[in-house]
Amino acid sequence: MTTSTEPTASGVPAASPSGRPAHHAHAVLHCNLNTVDVDRSAAFHLALFAGEPRMRSISTDGDTATMGLGSGTASVTTFLYDLRGPRSAPAVELVGWTTPHTVPATADQRPTGFSALGYRVESLRIVSARLEATGVAFTPVPEGLAVRGAVRPALRLTDPDGAVIEVVEIPAAPGDPRRLPLLSHERMRCTDLERTIAWYTGIGWTVRDRGESPAGPTASLVLPEDPTFSLEFTQQPAPAGATATPPANVQGLYRIALAVEDVREAHASLVADGALGDVDDPVVMPMPDTPTGGFTVLFLHDPDGAVVEFVDRPRSAVRRPTEPA
Repeated sequence: MTTSTEPTASGVPAASPSGRPAHHAHAVLHCNLNTVDVDRSAAFHLALFAGEPRMRSISTDGDTATMGLGSGTASVTTFLYDLRGPRSAPAVELVGWTTPHTVPATADQRPTGFSALGYRVESLRIVSARLEATGVAFTPVPEGLAVRGAVRPALRLTDPDGAVIEVVEIPAAPGDPRRLPLLSHERMRCTDLERTIAWYTGIGWTVRDRGESPAGPTASLVLPEDPTFSLEFTQQPAPAGATATPPANVQGLYRIALAVEDVREAHASLVADGALGDVDDPVVMPMPDTPTGGFTVLFLHDPDGAVVEFVDRPRSAVRRPTEPA
């Protein structure tokens, strides 16, 4: 079914088949992590979190001008899914840049906004035993971590690229694979929580919980159609002297991809709505060595510069749980 985003008589863009604006995301597709070694990073995540590599793409002459890297770029991308599979769960997207190379962040760059990648598991004991058996260092979090409005038992570790990984103990939802970690959340930093909430609710997120932490005010946001994944925000000041925008090939967690029914309709709806100001045009990102052949995408930047990507993915192509977890 094709939907229109032509403005109505009131000037408000027409809604999608779900009854929500066309620029409201309906699912989280993947969390991007830039790595200096895709194979090493994939082996680490697969060994510890029992995921599955479902798609790999090699780009040798890409045009990534919309990502700020220009033309003639080269990279290797691997998508890792937990055992719920690609229709029912988001992926970790590992990108190894070779032209230009993946590079560490520098002190003058603002944080990307993404501070940790989160998994949930029924029992921390199971994950702790796996980490100890593989010799991976981890740190228990005695005070726990707040995820979707509740403080959960938790531990932290870092991956080979220095990305912080959180594992929290949350009871499994009906139908979940048992005893295995499932991708659960991303923790994010922002400099103005109210401004950030307004921006994300403008693209379809809703506030699940508000709170306070020693680091600052917090908020947990979910997509109404995808409630078992959340963005966990903490308001924190930007580091002194960090003013430069981090490049798209900076090492570590960099962006998040969200599904919209139709990217071009979402773009038209955003333009008509005007709440986010000027937005770039959608672009086609070819991936000729994958089953999809590529994606139409739209890159947005939240108030602190974190990259949020819209990707064509109709609701009929995903199966998201309706119960929160």
